[in-house]
Parts: sequence; C-alpha cells; structure tokens
Amino acid sequence: MMAFVVRQALPSDGAAMGQIHVAAWRSAYVGVISDSYLEGLDATTFGLRWEASLRESTGGSTVLVVMRDDRVVAMCAVGPFRDRAEPDDPTGELWMLNADPSSFGTGAAVKLHSAALQTLAEQGHRSAVLWVVDRNPRARRFYEREGWAADGVERDAEFGGSTIHELRYVRQVTAI
Repeated sequence: MMAFVVRQALPSDGAAMGQIHVAAWRSAYVGVISDSYLEGLDATTFGLRWEASLRESTGGSTVLVVMRDDRVVAMCAVGPFRDRAEPDDPTGELWMLNADPSSFGTGAAVKLHSAALQTLAEQGHRSAVLWVVDRNPRARRFYEREGWAADGVERDAEFGGSTIHELRYVRQVTAI
C-alpha cells in the first residue's frame, strides 16, 4: 500500500490544487457539464484562487491535502453546514473532495475522507452533509461505501450554462 500523508493545505499547495481541481472536474463531469465549460477551466486561475483563499483563511473551512511522494494528490474542505437554518446548528459539511484522476483507486481519497471526518468531529460536529452530482456515479459509489446516504433533499445548480442536479447525502460523524 502506498504511503499517504494528510495535512492542512498551505498557500504553496495552490498550484497543485488548481491542477487537481480542473483534472477532477474534467474527469467527473464529461457529459454532465458542457464541454466548452470544462475545456475553459484554467488550472492556473484555480491555483491562484486556492492560494489566495488559503492565505486569507476565511469562510470557516478547513482545507486538507493528501501527499504521496511529496506531491499533492487529493484535497478536501470541511466546515459548518453552509445551509444551516440556525447559527448554532452542529451539523458539519464536507464542502468538497477532489482527487487527481491518476490517484483514483489508490486509497488516497479514503485516507483523506477519514481525516475529513476526524476534523469535523474535532470541530464538534456529530452529523454531516455533502452535495453530490446525481450523474457522478464514481463519487456516489465512493460516498456510499464510506457510510453516506441520500436523505431525499435535492437541488439544481448552474455551471457554464449547464444545469446539474445534486443530491444531499448525510452521515453521522464520530471521533476516531
């Protein structure tokens, strides 16, 4: 098994995170989001946004990365449930989890997911939600294997002129 190291993301990880973000979307959303939108995604622009976001560290999220051989191969962000009705709602959210397609099936995402749940537990969350595109079977299978289940809440979002349908998944969070 490959050795992975999970750590908090640093601004210097921004360029690698931009590459992963774009590669993961191009892999996951072919036929879901318009080809022109996916082709127009710019890894450099995404990298600069990640770098700035990590430098500013606003928004209440914790961003983690998985390293393999001194290279970022996956990333995630967790924090409070963004759609909470009450400010003191203890529900957490897995805001995003993206992996470099070359790392699919290596265990990097599983390791990162475990660290994300641990982080949510340490933040005091006992349950969590995430949103997944209904036409992303790889992600849905992954989350279902990791104990998530659709709770019946759905929404539509617009990306580059395409409407995507998302399902909300939930699960309990326990400290390891």
